[in-house]
Amino acid sequence: MTSKNWFFSGLTEELKRRLWAAALSAMIFFFSFPVVMVYLTTVEFTDGSRIQQFSREALQLLSCRNAWTIFLMAVLAALLGVSGFSYLNSRQKVDFYHSLPIRREKLFAVQYTAGVLIAAVPYLVFALVSGAVAAAANAPAGEIFRTVLESWAFSMLSFLILYTTAVIAVMMTGNTVVALLGLIVFCAYVPAFLGLWESLAESCLDTFCDYELLAGWVPKTSPFAFYISGMTGELAAGKIFSRLAVWGILLLTALFLHKKRPSEAAGRAMAFPVSRPVIRILLVVECSVAGLLFFWVLGKGLGWAVFGLLAGGVISHCVIEIIYHFDFKKLFSHKLQMVFSLALAFGFFSLFYWDLTGYDRWIPDEGKLQSASVYPTGVDGWVDYGDLELTGTNISWIWTGNQEYISENMKLEDKALAAELARAWNNLPQEDTDGRQENVYVEFVMGGKMVKRRYKFPEDALLQALEKIYADPGYKEGRYPLLKMEPDQVKEVQLSVRGRETWLVRREAVPEEKLGGLLKAYQQDLREMTLEDTQAAPAAQIRFLDQLRLEAVEEGAASYAHGDVEYYPVYPSFSHTLEALQELGLSPKQQEDPEQIRQIHAEVQIPEDSPAIAGGKEDSLEMESWSYSYRQYEETDREMIRRISEEMIYAPYQRYQNLSQAENGIYLDVDFYAESAEEAEVLGDGDYIRTDQDEIYYTVRYYLPAGELAEELTDRAIELSESE
Repeated sequence: MTSKNWFFSGLTEELKRRLWAAALSAMIFFFSFPVVMVYLTTVEFTDGSRIQQFSREALQLLSCRNAWTIFLMAVLAALLGVSGFSYLNSRQKVDFYHSLPIRREKLFAVQYTAGVLIAAVPYLVFALVSGAVAAAANAPAGEIFRTVLESWAFSMLSFLILYTTAVIAVMMTGNTVVALLGLIVFCAYVPAFLGLWESLAESCLDTFCDYELLAGWVPKTSPFAFYISGMTGELAAGKIFSRLAVWGILLLTALFLHKKRPSEAAGRAMAFPVSRPVIRILLVVECSVAGLLFFWVLGKGLGWAVFGLLAGGVISHCVIEIIYHFDFKKLFSHKLQMVFSLALAFGFFSLFYWDLTGYDRWIPDEGKLQSASVYPTGVDGWVDYGDLELTGTNISWIWTGNQEYISENMKLEDKALAAELARAWNNLPQEDTDGRQENVYVEFVMGGKMVKRRYKFPEDALLQALEKIYADPGYKEGRYPLLKMEPDQVKEVQLSVRGRETWLVRREAVPEEKLGGLLKAYQQDLREMTLEDTQAAPAAQIRFLDQLRLEAVEEGAASYAHGDVEYYPVYPSFSHTLEALQELGLSPKQQEDPEQIRQIHAEVQIPEDSPAIAGGKEDSLEMESWSYSYRQYEETDREMIRRISEEMIYAPYQRYQNLSQAENGIYLDVDFYAESAEEAEVLGDGDYIRTDQDEIYYTVRYYLPAGELAEELTDRAIELSESE
């Protein structure tokens, strides 16, 4: 050990001492790579080219993104890191190693390198053997071996992050079990803290919604999360250099701790006395907040929150003291630190509970705003975001999240409107939270940084707050993907009027060159549309199809690719669209002809405590809450049918009515006369029906909004119930 070959001699002796670990590693990698690869050569692939599918499976097996390899390397990192330096937890072994004529830095290098080789060599050898098996089975040899080497190098680099963290955990403790607990704390403490932060923010702050902000910090603060995050995406240079830098910092930290670690630390819980209060306070604070949140959610009160804080803090403090001293008599040692930890946890809670930072009251400086986007959940919820994807001969509809699309595409032309929205929310009477409310998500971009907020508005206040924003051209461009479509892209148009669908080119023989003009007319109406316009029931719905969308429908892929998506409403205020349709020989009827209605089945909601149900309790209708029952009756009075036909709304069109309420409305099953059974089958929601008079009719679902007529129908239902 004192000769020039001290490193190789020491490394050989260390590998002999840890022969069990080397054998275990070799066995695991043998069964993980060569055995599995040989099995893949025997699998019969039936879908497409066998060689292509085998090659794809082989590359997946050898890739660093293989889930089993990721898990295996993480386990080996913890196992080898803790076991390699476990001698530090035995006083006899420490005395032996420290008596050797070798500096601690050299001893560290031998122990550290041995652990790396035990994982690296079997991994590389058996991965290369697997690659040779795959190449012999006609997989592309160049791509296979390139994947083997790239994946091995990156996996080992990522392995070093966790491995070195495990070594640091051993250096800071004097017991193997405590070292494993320390490794868990290093990997999970900050993510757990961020989770508690997010839970408190969500529970206490009305405008908090920036979940991605906290999630983005997890890979930066947890060695395990950092390790996992590297296994997604491409192997970019930045990803490699960041891991080299982190590994370098961790390695220097481990080497420093190994040099400074006192020999008498073996057998103790913590190797460095100075770290005890720091770790104790950090853990007690986190456990206190966790207990507070748990009992606060269960008890729904501040008293329960304080109880949870005390329970979590006191119990965790006592457990940590037992671990530190290995003595139950030391339960309440360092009481002042326990009190300080509890006070710190309550102060952390107070920041959120009483909003001491002014998070909710924050209003952006309009002069610093670079851009802004607004996403009201209760408005235009019918818009479909996504696109068709062509893979070979398959066409699939790929959804995009509403908020994600708007965040990427919307930029208000008048950025100050977003700040005015925040100011309007701050001016609302916050104590009045009854009634229906809608969320409005706002993203402010200031100095290249995005700030997200969520404002909850009552419906009447929302109309006023969104009026100017809805008229902003930037809002419309970022809200409706159809505005990005060019006229020459339109190959077909589907027009649906209360379930009666037609194709302008195929069935109506409209020249394809005229479809672009119809698109322009609709886009103009869409840009001029006001929020008040969208509260009306549409006269029809329309869909513009480009070549790919037309192919999706023609090939029968509509059921899973493009069946009921990307339809847009034609509101009564869309004068340009209605005029363009009229010029093409199409004029959607605004109302149904009452003479074509045979009868109406009304489904009326009646309070259980009403006189009709409860046996004449006259005062029961004034009760604050009721349970309801439903009564159905057939309306055949021609005058009443005429009145209903003027107000009823085709049920599927309800989704196009912004801020419409279904409460106190009535659903109607309307029977229409049909000239033939085929017509009834095509237009009806259900099967056609023949009566004794050989009448043929079909049924369509409608809706009667709340109002005087709906109340009148409810009274008629109650009268019928009383007469029965």
